[in-house]
Amino acid sequence: MTWRTELERTAAALRRASGAAEHAEGLLAQAESRLAATDTAARRRALAEQLRTAAATAATGWLGEELASIPSGTPVWPDEPREGAVRIGTAELEDEPAFPALVDLLGGGHLVCDGDAADPRVAGMLQSLLVRLVAAHPGLEVSLVDGVTLGQVFAPATALVDAGMAEPVATDHLGLAKVLTDAEKRLTEIRDIAARGQSIANRPYHLIVIAGLPPQVGKTVRERIAALAHAGPAARCHLVICGWRTAIRTEPLPAIEHATHLSCREAAMPSGAPSPARLGTLPLPIVLDPVPPPSQTRTVFDARAAQRREAETLTVGDLVPDPLWADSSRNGLSTVIGRDAGGDVTVSFDDATPHWLIGGRTGGGKTVFLLDVLYGLATRYSPEELELYLLDFKEGVSFTEFTPSAIDESWIPHVRAVGVESDREYGVAVLSSLRGELSRRAGMMKRAGATRLARLRELRPEVPLPRIVAVVDEFHVLFSGNDRLARQAVAHLEELARKGRSYGVHLVLASQTISGIEALYSKKDSIFGQFPLRVALPGAKHLLDDDNDAAAGLSVGQAHVNDSGGIKGRGRTCAFPDASSAEDLLAELRHTLWERRESDVEPVVFRGFDEQHLTGDPTFAALQPNPLPKALLGRAVDVGVTTVGYSFDRSPGRHLAVLGTSAVAADILAAAAISLGRQHEPGSVEFHLAATAAGVEDVAEATVESLKAQGHKVRLLEPGSILTTERETPTYLVWFGADGADGKASALKRLLLQGPADGIHLIGWWRGARRFLDDIGGSSNREHCAGVVALNIAANDLGAVTGNPNHGWESRSNRCLVIDRHAGAETLAVPYVRPGRLDEYQEAGR
Repeated sequence: MTWRTELERTAAALRRASGAAEHAEGLLAQAESRLAATDTAARRRALAEQLRTAAATAATGWLGEELASIPSGTPVWPDEPREGAVRIGTAELEDEPAFPALVDLLGGGHLVCDGDAADPRVAGMLQSLLVRLVAAHPGLEVSLVDGVTLGQVFAPATALVDAGMAEPVATDHLGLAKVLTDAEKRLTEIRDIAARGQSIANRPYHLIVIAGLPPQVGKTVRERIAALAHAGPAARCHLVICGWRTAIRTEPLPAIEHATHLSCREAAMPSGAPSPARLGTLPLPIVLDPVPPPSQTRTVFDARAAQRREAETLTVGDLVPDPLWADSSRNGLSTVIGRDAGGDVTVSFDDATPHWLIGGRTGGGKTVFLLDVLYGLATRYSPEELELYLLDFKEGVSFTEFTPSAIDESWIPHVRAVGVESDREYGVAVLSSLRGELSRRAGMMKRAGATRLARLRELRPEVPLPRIVAVVDEFHVLFSGNDRLARQAVAHLEELARKGRSYGVHLVLASQTISGIEALYSKKDSIFGQFPLRVALPGAKHLLDDDNDAAAGLSVGQAHVNDSGGIKGRGRTCAFPDASSAEDLLAELRHTLWERRESDVEPVVFRGFDEQHLTGDPTFAALQPNPLPKALLGRAVDVGVTTVGYSFDRSPGRHLAVLGTSAVAADILAAAAISLGRQHEPGSVEFHLAATAAGVEDVAEATVESLKAQGHKVRLLEPGSILTTERETPTYLVWFGADGADGKASALKRLLLQGPADGIHLIGWWRGARRFLDDIGGSSNREHCAGVVALNIAANDLGAVTGNPNHGWESRSNRCLVIDRHAGAETLAVPYVRPGRLDEYQEAGR
């Protein structure tokens, strides 16, 4: 075989393998030995020309041309960046430039140089190499180490550091160790992704450039570098290592695999000039590329920094799909919540990640993140595909914008119930309701022979079966302590967490912390083990495994999303948009969704701090004459905030006692009387009012006026005649201050016992529970008054009235407990009060 044939094969190999300079070196060395024997200068030049052409094909544009010759305005980051070869200098033949010297780097291997950045030739090569790679690869991540010039060689790359594309330059052994640790962590994450069968092709390359090793670097660190070089290419991690040389009387360096070696430290030339560089086994000297023009460096790095900021900036508008409501929830729900260097980050509610756990310190962006999620879901799925239940246990307004208000009548049509500053009782009621929905769907699936929601929807397409997402913000409040409510909440939560995925019911629990929740001590694994998706915001490292510090150092607006229960190496750190800065956009979006609604049913809103007024209850507005009248007393602390009433019939004991010193009792009596009045034809009943308690005159007077306006006969009774006044027609005795029974205990007992049969019912207020029990004749006569409304009385006093010493009642402002012994019902409610009553209490400090 002639040397000419072999040269032609060499050139052809270069053309076929873009960037395959390493393979060509061996062929070139063999050809060089033959050429030397023939000593034919013309043929050597012909070979150089062929190799120059092949190199131009292997590395084009920013990767291969002389930087000084690239015209100003040449676009950076081409649509399809080339992998492999990149130019570091020029090979010379007989002291003349012959062809570009290429190394196989991104997508290939590493570059190792025995010289460091203290050598101007190496410094120039590093700066030009960085410009080339940054200009050609838009997704490149860079880590920079300089232990010899203390960062000076990378000073032009400040724009990359400012944009977050590169960390600040590491200049000592501690900084180098951090770079290696971060690279090892990233490498583990990439390998885990690949092990799950997912593509890593969209992951950015990670380039580690070491301009010179710090003097404190020892054997262990060098071995870590070698290990990283061994595993790096398979995880898109590549190194440029300068200063990799063995010092006198030290152990040999570990081998760097997948590397091309550049030698710059041979003996000086006779003239005193440094010897030429040598690349691998290439037999020609290499002149390394010089420092690129400063203006060109600034242009490339500034453009790259701007591109990086734009690429990683996700706006609220980017969360909104086009068209709206186009997705089906049959197999799950998903939405984009953020963006990282690898692109959009999508999270899902499905069999793999049925429930989410979200954590973050105060001000860490938890509310903003939740709004991003909710708007993302509500725009992808119609109300027939998705229902939302939203609970907020803190003093905030996290979810109020999803509900109608006096300022804006619109609402998000997916929302079924919203709790603002919710009671624990309301939270338990919502969980209990969702658990009931589980049972309903389980029965449907059993009857249909389905085992998954998707299959049930196929078999029963006529039945609406949307997926349900329940969000509980500051959920730890729900489980605080170890009382009855906490135990009920844990039982509901455990059932929902275990079975929710099968029936399309998904939970999102958000909190500052999950530690110190006593009621969950024995249930953490069984409950939180069902929450594989963890979203750690700043200050929420506790959501991840103990050895996973991926959430450390997060800034506001960043989230670490882990879909494997917080185990190390299974997460992505992304930036998410600030919904609070897009109020106009969200208001427009909310109106758009509202206008597309098919139902005018508003979401139920429970505001734990709001007063409830009788005239504001639609149930009161709809009242008509009724043979079984019901006194309306308040709104229940349940999912539907239903109206709470107490029915009056002719059964023994159908009376109502309101117990407690709070003046709210007078408002409850007024509401009961006025609501009863609307259920009787004018003139068919009488109302007798007695106001013997101090400070109730205005409430009693307003009640009289309302009843007279309804057309009823009203009599005001004076002390001494309250229980002895003759009553010839059905009558309601409304007594504001019945303590002491007007000195006629026997008459009271007779009224309680015989009154309902004669059409006489007592609605009375006792300020003391023990006094009430004495007035009715003790515990043996409890059944003579079947209805009780408890206000600010102690649990043991209420226990004496009801006969249940273990009663779990805890009195607090704006709450009452309505008890109907005959129905066996106890209902926590927000009582009806006159407007401004709670403000009066607050001003009085009560």
